[in-house]
Parts: sequence; structure tokens; C-alpha cells
Amino acid sequence: MIYTVTTPVYIVFFATDLKTGRFIRRMTRHRFNHAAISLDGMKTFYSFSRLYIDHPMIGGLVCESPKRYLMTGRTVVRAYRVDVNLETYGVIKSHIENMLASRDDYVYNFLSCGTYMLGRRFRREKAFTCVEFVRDTLVSGGVLFDDRHHRVGVDSLENELSACGYEMSEGTALELLKRTPWGDDPYLDDCGGRIAVMREASRRLYRMVRY
Repeated sequence: MIYTVTTPVYIVFFATDLKTGRFIRRMTRHRFNHAAISLDGMKTFYSFSRLYIDHPMIGGLVCESPKRYLMTGRTVVRAYRVDVNLETYGVIKSHIENMLASRDDYVYNFLSCGTYMLGRRFRREKAFTCVEFVRDTLVSGGVLFDDRHHRVGVDSLENELSACGYEMSEGTALELLKRTPWGDDPYLDDCGGRIAVMREASRRLYRMVRY
């Protein structure tokens, strides 16, 4: 008998306790407002999100620490375990690592946020929302099929994973996540004064619109 060695990839949805998270949930009428992918048993997460806690307009590719979601104790988490073979895991890992190698070139896709309610994705080079990044990463590994006309939202991605029958767990961040170090997560870093913040936000917005 031949056994296939598998390793888990976790697709995680969050209902965060920040004002922006509550606003997104009111607008989308979905329970969760953020998505991320983890390759190490939910010790770290990869996603497109705000880089700094106080500056939501400075967003991009970030390696998130669970501490982001353990700060208030009120974040709700739903995680899908996707068991993949080692080849698929390697492809997904390489896809993320290649993006991290030039992470400063990647920005948050605010244009897609504007077209979400129309059921459309606004494609920009090196610009993603959290759920666009997660789904495209799964497509890179052949876990999901590529469909350029597919509506990309937290609800639609969750429906895809649920329909595939992947193991799901749900609870508060305190129940499901581990207190690991901040690592490469800049969430609490000081990104400078008001001028520096405006300059970086403008650079990222220009990068999104220009390309």
C-alpha cells in the first residue's frame, strides 16, 4: 500500500474587533472581514492587511503574528485545514516566499474594495485584498481552479472551502491561537510622523492606481 505524505495548510477567517473590521462586516453582511493563510500550524499568517495598527491606509503584504488577534480577546476565528501533498505545499510556500522577497512592491488593493459590492474584482499588478491573495495562492498550488471572472470575497472563498469538505474549527482567538513572538510583523512599529505616514500612504496608493 502506498501512503501519500501530506501537510496541513490553514485558511483562516477573522472577525476582528477594530472599527474597520466592524465596518466591513456591516457593508458585506458577512460574519468575517479578513482572511489569511498559514503554513506552520497557525503560528504565523500571511495576508494583505494594514502594516501598522494606527494607519489603515498603509496596507500591503505582511507576515502576521497571532498577537494581532489576541490583543482584545474578542476576535472570532474560523480555520479550514487543507491537507496537501509535499509538492503542492512546496509550490504554495515558494509562491509566498517569492512575493515576500519584494514585499515593498506589493500594496493593498483598495480599488477592489470599491468594486466588491458590484461582485467584481478590480485586478491590479501587485495589488491584492486579503482574500484575493489567499485565493490566488491556493490557485498557484492547484488547490482551487483559476477563474478570472470569479467573484472574490470572504463569503465566496469560505463557501468554496466548505463545499470541498475541509475540516473546520471555530472559536475565539484566545481559544485557537498561540502566543508566539511578533517576529517580522510590524504591527506595533512606529512608522514615523504625520508627514512620513502621508508620504508612504501616497506612495502605495499611487502604486496601486499606476499599475
